[in-house]
Amino acid sequence: MRYRLNPALETFFLLLNPDWGKEQKKEAIKKLDELGVNGLAFYKANFPLIERYHAAFTSHMVKTKGSTIFENMCEELAFLLIAILLQHPEWLSDFDKVTDEDAAIVIRDVVIDLLEGEKEVIDALEASGLSDQAKWQITALLQQPRQRLGQVFEAVKTNLAAYEYAYSRLEEEIAPLLAQLEELLKKDDLPTIVRQPLTLHPKAEIIPSMAAALGLIVLNDVCIYGLLINKVFPGNDQILTKAEAILAAKAISDASKLEILIALKNESKYNLEIAHMLGLTPATTSHHMGMLLAAGLVEVSKRDGKVYYSLSTNGIKRYRDWLDDNLL
Repeated sequence: MRYRLNPALETFFLLLNPDWGKEQKKEAIKKLDELGVNGLAFYKANFPLIERYHAAFTSHMVKTKGSTIFENMCEELAFLLIAILLQHPEWLSDFDKVTDEDAAIVIRDVVIDLLEGEKEVIDALEASGLSDQAKWQITALLQQPRQRLGQVFEAVKTNLAAYEYAYSRLEEEIAPLLAQLEELLKKDDLPTIVRQPLTLHPKAEIIPSMAAALGLIVLNDVCIYGLLINKVFPGNDQILTKAEAILAAKAISDASKLEILIALKNESKYNLEIAHMLGLTPATTSHHMGMLLAAGLVEVSKRDGKVYYSLSTNGIKRYRDWLDDNLL
């Protein structure tokens, strides 16, 4: 089988949320309900595997100094650390060779890249529009780059054995999900919600994830693909699903996203143009564009090193057809 779980990434995700319980179940059901899926029924059918996976990992998990960094980690810091983990997998085995300067440079570069900033990292962070929690956590990493980054890598390295144990216990149940993903990729039949973000990265490496089962993260030339996505969104089809229709409805019900769509009616624009035009921060604009992209209402292309967004005529038509078929 070509597609396999990435041990370091799985360990990272499992450390983010090791104690799967009532709160995690409640949140998962809520998110599924919001997508028009029967959350409770879907959870009962698919999430017992997730619960056993987390329980097996937790039974062998080892607490380290870096464990506290994973507690209440904001999404932005998680993305930043995932990007670094993907860029430097060798640091898991030889972090002792990493200097303060090495760590600081890598962190600064990734922060600037994720925030799409054109300034120094502190200026980009201040102008980002991120939450105070996100700014505090990222600033703490910048203040002690080698120490904190080293603790994260040590936590992942120490708990790779716990992941291996969890995977070995559930390998036979995870294998069919990996096989299903491989078959969809062979047929070029990925869900529209996945195909849109991959437009800019057609050669992106697909990394399946069980720990982030409903997640979809595209970072440069890597796509982390939750293995339960296919069960919520079917393959590429011209007929819009209820879940996709709800994503589109949510997108155009937000004033800023609607303004962006209207602004793109006559010409395509890149992120900073949209941000300046609407008075939004680059990070806020990136968030809006990610939602519009996932909803299939915009398309992307690259020109002169910039990512340009334009209206998706096909996506808007699919949504209009869904409204005609279901409401008229």
